[in-house]
Amino acid sequence: MASAQYLNGNNDFIEILKKFARNWPYFIISLAVAMTYVYGFLYITPQQYKVSSTLLIQDDKNGTAMSSSTAFSDLNMFQTVKTVDNEIEVLRSRDLIYKVLSELHLETSYFKKDGFNGFKTKELYGKTLPFKIEVLDLKSGAYARNISIASINDSLFKLTDSTVKVVAAYGALIKNKNYVIRVAKGPAFSNSYGSINIKFNDLYNLTEAYSLAKLRIAPVVKDANTVVISVSDNVPQRGIDLLTLLIQTYNINNVNKKNIIAQSTIKFIDNRLRYLVDDLSSSEHDVESFKQQNQVADINIDAQLNATRSVDYNQMLSSSATKLSLINSIERYFKGKQGQSNLAPSAMGIEDPILNGLIAKFNDLQLEKNRMLRTANAENPLVLNLNDQLSALRINILENLNSIKDGFKIERNNLLTSYSQYSNKSKSGPSIERGLLERSREQSVKSGLYRYLIQKREETALSLSTTIPSSQIIDKPAYNTTPESPKRKLLYLCGFMFGFFLPAGVIYARGFFNNKVTNARTIELTGARLLGELSHNLDKNTNVFQKDNRSTISELFRYIRMNLDFMTSKGSNKVILVTSSMQGEGKTFFTINLATALGMRDKKVIILEFDLRRPTLLKKLDLTSEFGFTDYIKNDTITVEKIIQPSLMSQNVSVIGCGEIPDDPAEIMTHPKVSQLVEELKERFDYVIIDTSPVGQVADAFSLARHVDVSIYVVRYNYTNNYQMAILKDICDENKLNNLLVVFNDAKREKNQKYSYAGYGYAMTN
Repeated sequence: MASAQYLNGNNDFIEILKKFARNWPYFIISLAVAMTYVYGFLYITPQQYKVSSTLLIQDDKNGTAMSSSTAFSDLNMFQTVKTVDNEIEVLRSRDLIYKVLSELHLETSYFKKDGFNGFKTKELYGKTLPFKIEVLDLKSGAYARNISIASINDSLFKLTDSTVKVVAAYGALIKNKNYVIRVAKGPAFSNSYGSINIKFNDLYNLTEAYSLAKLRIAPVVKDANTVVISVSDNVPQRGIDLLTLLIQTYNINNVNKKNIIAQSTIKFIDNRLRYLVDDLSSSEHDVESFKQQNQVADINIDAQLNATRSVDYNQMLSSSATKLSLINSIERYFKGKQGQSNLAPSAMGIEDPILNGLIAKFNDLQLEKNRMLRTANAENPLVLNLNDQLSALRINILENLNSIKDGFKIERNNLLTSYSQYSNKSKSGPSIERGLLERSREQSVKSGLYRYLIQKREETALSLSTTIPSSQIIDKPAYNTTPESPKRKLLYLCGFMFGFFLPAGVIYARGFFNNKVTNARTIELTGARLLGELSHNLDKNTNVFQKDNRSTISELFRYIRMNLDFMTSKGSNKVILVTSSMQGEGKTFFTINLATALGMRDKKVIILEFDLRRPTLLKKLDLTSEFGFTDYIKNDTITVEKIIQPSLMSQNVSVIGCGEIPDDPAEIMTHPKVSQLVEELKERFDYVIIDTSPVGQVADAFSLARHVDVSIYVVRYNYTNNYQMAILKDICDENKLNNLLVVFNDAKREKNQKYSYAGYGYAMTN
């Protein structure tokens, strides 16, 4: 349970501030120690400077930036997606960082003692190195070695490794089980330079540290192509060199990657061309053979020519058939009977002069015959002569017709053969064209591929000679002149806050986690009235008036005596009950001294030892009794006079002891003789003070409440628990004890505070 004084508004805050003010020396000491520690920390801690560089990275989420530099960019064959996030991971990759650290030779660190008594260590790098270590081999045991090097003269140096000292010449090989090194002169070499310490670093661990934490890479803004690369280093030049070499190595790797792609592409093209030349030659030969086999020069011209000739021969066949039909018709005429008296048909369609002459002559004779028959009969010799001539001429005509007909048949057969040849060529044209197209297509593809590869080889060879990095440095690596860490102002502020809040926290925590009553305000919160406070009793005497009746605590008892009269002025305070929450809160001590203070006013006071469970009153007064209160209750023959005895601390104070400790104390407290005893004592004494059991443990005190005029509840500083204040509040709220007043016992105040009243102050020393 938290202490109540920290939970009650502004007054609690003021009390806390007062408590802090009373402990001001602790704040001064804490602030001084904290500031001294911060100063010492800043003195021995190397300052870290931020080194940064701005880099523009081409963000190509479609991969065109990468593929455009390749020979087959138009085919997207080697397309690689390139984003800023990917490139950040490349820059942070361990292989890249390890290569940079190796080239900078950061496996060795150099230190020199500096400042007052060598408390400060300065790291050396670059042009400030008096010596340079060439590391040839490092074992795991080398990383924990404490090695120092000091120059002896221009040619010799001394190397100290733990307990081993080696004197060697510069450039000599130094070899042992942990390392193999050479020591050379550095840019800042001097014989009077003094000793420096060297430390070997595990590059793998150093790489891991840079990759995970030391090396910071982030876009300038979200989704930007510009990134800031930064690193913190106590040696700014080392940070600049590291970032410079990191960016250079990154760009070189990008260029090398492009060159490797280009070289691989050229190699691929050359290999493909060798096979392609043979394939192309074979395809061309195949086309040539196909054309020769099918007698094709130009498929389109040949097809057109064949079609034309086929039509021509078809027309010639039709003309030949017509002429042959005409011959057959003339032949039928001359073979038939009608040819004996009628004129013969014309043979104009047949371009044969002999036939045409014979037919003309035949028709002339026929006309002559027909004229003669008009004047002569058929037996006329002239008519007969004409018949003979006509018969002979008919035979000649038929023979001529047979000859012509045979010629026409031969001509028709020749025409039919030629027509069939060209007709077949026309019909086979599509298949020949398809075959030629297939062979020509293969030849064309291989020829096109050949030309394409030749072109791309030249393009790749050109790109190989003009390869540039895909990133651009906007700001070269540089460092901020103001150290990034340690932050002096922040550390001094933190030191001040720590120096202030540490004692404040301790003081507050002591109060917060203290569940004891440490302030009278806690009592006031219960609603009970505060009769007074008693300071810590330094004399350890039960009766504070015995040694020095002008002490602080004795005056406080007088103040309580006065308050008792003042706070009970409207009622009787003859019977006073003293109780508490638990044993050890000082109720018996208070009872004795209150009785003494009241007796000092010539008042007769009697103390009743009614703590029947653990009686301590007589023991503290160094008294013994033959009879006591329990004897009086149990034995009617024992009178009040037998149990009353003087206290020896004051002639006006008497005591009634507990007597024999009973088995049933609660029942005894409710005995009728208790009322009889109290009433009789009220008649004999001015004050009856009852020292009873703690109400926080037993209920004996409540049994006596009806006999009591004033109830005094003792609360002890830093002893009574806060949760026991609930008992006091319950008693007060429920009015379980008459006229309840509270005494704050053993209260401790600071040295600058006083217990004061009525214009007088009494200082209390702890």
